[in-house]
Order: sequence, then C-alpha cells, then structure tokens
Amino acid sequence: MDRLILRSYRNNCLDEKKVKEIAALLSKQDLKRYINGLKLEKMRRTVFISGPNDVSDRKKFEKLFPNKKIVFNKDTSLMLGIRIVDNDIVHEFTLRNTLDKILNHVEQNYD
Repeated sequence: MDRLILRSYRNNCLDEKKVKEIAALLSKQDLKRYINGLKLEKMRRTVFISGPNDVSDRKKFEKLFPNKKIVFNKDTSLMLGIRIVDNDIVHEFTLRNTLDKILNHVEQNYD
C-alpha cells in the first residue's frame, strides 16, 4: 500500500489522475486503507504555521522545511508568537507558552 501512496504523488503534489486510476482498481476495504494512507502522507508532507498576523517570511519557512507544503493560518488567540505543526510534532513559540514554562519552573523549584 505504501508504494501506491508514494506513486500517487508527482513533484511532491498529489496527482489526481493517478489517484483516480488507483482507486478504480481497489476493493472497498483496500480503498479505505488507501484513502487513510493518503491522508497520513498529506499530513507528513505539510507544515501548518499559525500566528496572530499574516506571516511575511514565507521564504525562511520554505528553507526550514524543504520539500513540504506550508500552510499559513491566522490565529489571533496566539500572543506574540507562532505555532508550528509538523506532522504530529507541535512547536509553540508564544508569549503565553513562555510565561507558562516560567510559572511551572517556579512552582516546581521554589516552596
């Protein structure tokens, strides 16, 4: 199944024509596995970047995450920072996150 999923991509983009050809040949059970595999592969190939404002440094992120599709989302709930989701890894660089870490450190180390 992994080979079919990888063959569904051309130039790091999902090839709709190839997907339709493959899907037409699969049983219902295999089709479900194929679709789930495509979804997982899409998540693996995509980085989501959220921030309170539109991100202007697209080129910098493209250099940081080569061969990945970058999706920018505006999230006004984030204060002074960004959240990066790469597959199932979340990196949060925000004022709130930093303050929470400081508070947690103080609570654990001081009576």
